[in-house]
Amino acid sequence: MLKAQGSFCPSITNASPTSLTVCTESAIDKLEVSTTVLPSDTIQFVRFDTYQANPYAERGGVPVGEVMPGQGKATLRNVIFPAHFDLPDRIYYVYARLKTASADPNCTPFALITVFIRANPMASVVIKEATCYATETQRDGQVSITGYQPTETYEMAVNGTFSGRGSAIPADGVIVGGISRTGIPKTYTVRIYNSLGCYADRSTTMTNALCTCANTHCVPIVIVKVKSGRVSK
Repeated sequence: MLKAQGSFCPSITNASPTSLTVCTESAIDKLEVSTTVLPSDTIQFVRFDTYQANPYAERGGVPVGEVMPGQGKATLRNVIFPAHFDLPDRIYYVYARLKTASADPNCTPFALITVFIRANPMASVVIKEATCYATETQRDGQVSITGYQPTETYEMAVNGTFSGRGSAIPADGVIVGGISRTGIPKTYTVRIYNSLGCYADRSTTMTNALCTCANTHCVPIVIVKVKSGRVSK
């Protein structure tokens, strides 16, 4: 507990952990600090792109949330950070500080939590509908992964669920082949994992429309041109 010019100055200190890593577009379960701030006061969590020696003095911070402490803790839950799709990890410096700064310039309590945002896979899933020969379907439909990295793996959903165990992506990217048209649409949901432990879900639907064709294309038609003329007497 700090004292400043005879007045009470609350403390804000780190609770474990002091750094967190999360995959992009996933929520951080909680940002938490220990504090002696009075229950009537508010702790504000602010993120910066760079390290701050004094988060009260610098501009450019973005508030990510605020909370009134209870039982010596200030906990902010389900926090989303901006999406990040590149390497290396994106780093944010999140400071827990008093929402209303003390009038005493010597009372500047804060705690730093470093947040690392990891990129998700950028691969896509594409389909190729089976072709038709007249009214008969061919067995050449495919589901493929494109734009993947060599270290990435994939898994097909089974009844809408994943096991968490990925398989190597084939060299040609084709993960389902030999598909024919059944007349019933089918959705394929694929989870792609990268080497960082992050994943992305991709879904695409194959229409599987039955093969039909217009008579003019399927039935040979013979056109006979009859020349007419005038009969002279």
